[in-house]
Formats: sequence, structure tokens, C-alpha cells
Amino acid sequence: MDENEIIIKSSKQIANIRKSGKYLTQLLKEIRDAAKPGIKLIELEFIAEDFVRKNNVKGAFKWYNGFPAILCLSVNECLVHGIPDQYTLKEGDVLKIDAGINYLWWISDAAITVIIGGEKANPLGYKLAKVTKEGLDGAIQKVWPGKKMYDYSHEVYTHVLSQWFTIIEKLTGHGVGVRVHERPYIHNHPHHQDTKTTTFTPGMILAFEPITAIQSKDFELRRWNDRNLYTKKWDLWAHREYTVLITENWYEILAGLTEFN
Repeated sequence: MDENEIIIKSSKQIANIRKSGKYLTQLLKEIRDAAKPGIKLIELEFIAEDFVRKNNVKGAFKWYNGFPAILCLSVNECLVHGIPDQYTLKEGDVLKIDAGINYLWWISDAAITVIIGGEKANPLGYKLAKVTKEGLDGAIQKVWPGKKMYDYSHEVYTHVLSQWFTIIEKLTGHGVGVRVHERPYIHNHPHHQDTKTTTFTPGMILAFEPITAIQSKDFELRRWNDRNLYTKKWDLWAHREYTVLITENWYEILAGLTEFN
């Protein structure tokens, strides 16, 4: 199978990815509810390990390109790819929880941002997380057969900037289902590649994921042997992601928490 091919899923494939998405949505709920002050990141990973074992599924990220965990847990200025470790969560931390489920080799992918201690513990982080979700929810209203991906990209970008936040421009959404990352790449800002020419087609399954920050538009590695990416200006960032099926008439969210936590 050509890695540059956009894969249109069959009805049987869609049914299996829908089941994968249900498991993933439940996992995200459990990790969100457990993410309280005083818990270590590695303890959240242990909860995920218990979940996949009980449900006879697999974590789609574990050992994907060598990543050693089921969950990506990124705190504060850590942007993505955070490896669960001994860090203890405290009030005001901005925690990004990103996960995938492999159900019979069919994959879903979703993410949420949780403010530890709630809005009062970190009002700015809370607003950033809320704006990120609003941007995603508004932009996917532009997602239906025949519409260009540019319409989604423009909508999410415009909303985030209207609230005086920024988009991390080099990180994109993507196709998902057969592999963790498939074509097309879905930019969260107006971009000539794919977005102006590619249209949404029934049977596409896509991971939409705006990644935002207070000021940064780019990221950096801080240690040569580290997978974690950090915001360039050491500021907070947020992440929201759904796995979405393009249907004959509109879209269906297959994985992700649609309520604001």
C-alpha cells in the first residue's frame, strides 16, 4: 500500500475503527478522571495498561517508532510526545493526554487537555484549552463531502487567532485507521499543501487536532536524546483531537471527548 495514498475505508473497516474509537473514548475518560493533584504520570500509564489488558486491545502508540508507552502525557510547555515518568501533577498544571487504540489492527487517535485543579488553578491555561476545543468544534462544521480541507484549516486558525492565541504550524492532523499516521496531512492554518486541493470524501477517517500555544508558533527539542517537544517561547500549549469519519452527508466523531472537561 502506497504511504502517500489517501485510504478510503470500507464499511467493515469503518465498523472496526468505530469500535476502536469507543474503547479510546472510554480510556480518555478514565485517565481524565484520574488526573488529580498528587498523582504521578507513570501512575496514569499504569491505569492505561490495566485498561488495554482488561479490554483485550492494544495501545496504538506503544512501540510506534519506538515510543515506549500507551499514553503521551505532556505537561505545561512540553508540547507533544511526553513520556510518562515520575513527575507528580500539581494544581495549575496543563496536562495533554494523547492516546490511540488498536482494535484488531484498526486504529483510532484522540487527545484532550486537562487543567489540574480546574479553571481557578490556571485561568489562562483553562482559556487556552477551551479556545482550542471551540476552534476544533467550529472548524469541523466545515467538514462534509466536497468541501476543501482549506475551509477547515482557515476556520480553526481564524478562531484561535481571534482569541489572541497561536497555532503550532508545523504540527498537523492526519488520516488514521490502517496506520497511526496516514495521508492526508491536515494543517491547522491556511497552507498550500493538500488543503487547497484536497476535498473531503465519504469513507475518509481523519484525526483533526489543533495544537495551540499562548505565543509560540514553533517547537524545539531541548535534549538530543529526548522525544519530548517543547514550545519555543517556553509558554503553555493545548491540544484537542477527534477521530472523525466523513459520511455521505456530513461527519461522525468516532473517538474523543466532546464535552469540555
